[in-house]
Amino acid sequence: MSVFSWGANSHGQLGLGFENELCSSPQRLSRVPFNPVTIQSIKGGGGHVLVLDKGGCIFACGWNNRGQLGIGNIQDQNEFVPVSVESLDGPRVKGIACGWDSSGAVTKDKQLYMWGSNSFQQLGVCQRGFAFVTEPMHVSLPRNEGAIRLSIGLRHAAILTDDNKLYVFGRLRFGDSHPGIIIKLIPFNKGQIYKLQPEINVKQIISGQNHLIMSDGHKILGLGENKYGQVNMFTFDTAIVQIASGWTHNGIVTTVAPGATKEVYLWGRNCYGQVGGDSQEVIPAPNKLELADNHRPEELHLGSEHGMLLTDKGAVFTWGWNEHGNCGNGDVENVYQPTLIELPSACIMAGTGAGFCYAICTE
Repeated sequence: MSVFSWGANSHGQLGLGFENELCSSPQRLSRVPFNPVTIQSIKGGGGHVLVLDKGGCIFACGWNNRGQLGIGNIQDQNEFVPVSVESLDGPRVKGIACGWDSSGAVTKDKQLYMWGSNSFQQLGVCQRGFAFVTEPMHVSLPRNEGAIRLSIGLRHAAILTDDNKLYVFGRLRFGDSHPGIIIKLIPFNKGQIYKLQPEINVKQIISGQNHLIMSDGHKILGLGENKYGQVNMFTFDTAIVQIASGWTHNGIVTTVAPGATKEVYLWGRNCYGQVGGDSQEVIPAPNKLELADNHRPEELHLGSEHGMLLTDKGAVFTWGWNEHGNCGNGDVENVYQPTLIELPSACIMAGTGAGFCYAICTE
């Protein structure tokens, strides 16, 4: 197995051992402190990336000015290093999340850990001396509720609990209308946080720059900034198996039944072609993403303004904003339709950050 990365690398977030403005085509990482075959999740933030393996260990590299790598300092890292914290060692970690300059993890026993920037109290701490946190910090939810999902945006974090509540830390403007969701402001850690009670049984959550999307498997609800229609509500007859979000656009993967062909739909801002077309500045309703013949969608990843799709045969397509080579096609011009990326072998795992991509290939 080999790990490849491309796109913006000004903070060493590609893990190549050096910093530069960009890498416009896939580059093989020469060394990593993990076994690529064991990786279960790759999450990218503004300029940093976290990797979670099947043993529950976290590895990090890239931008670290606010401690978002969780390694106890604020020095950037241009190669992956382990996030070695006793409370998170071993097989406890179930999921990870990255925001612009904050990070977090949820454990199998439903505990929440946060680190990185706390400038807007997005870590859930409203006390002096916590402008940022350089190591994973345990955060207890009200009434010690269990955390099962986590998403982080530019200035907020959202936590889904095991009794279908959502807590929002930090700054997220909800707007005047939020049908289907009861919102309350409650005291928490010497400050205040939002408690959300959706009318649906939430299974997935994802954060954009200044918005939050949730799904029960058929319905999409959204909160936050809606300048580009990114929090419009939709209901689908087919099952939603994955949701994804960029800064100001969203995507879903649907299927009629387990094992059946999947379809991808995108909506929101489209100034760089990030919704997969060049005809409109804004696409406020789901737009089906079309691929070349004989390619079937499998897994969707969205960067800040670009997209990446893994197919069932291990092919990788990218589109959208490409200023930093984040589409990996050897160019820096924006890409308005899904374009097949040249990789030496089939991809089995992928992930994106704000302006960069990762792929693990069978080679």
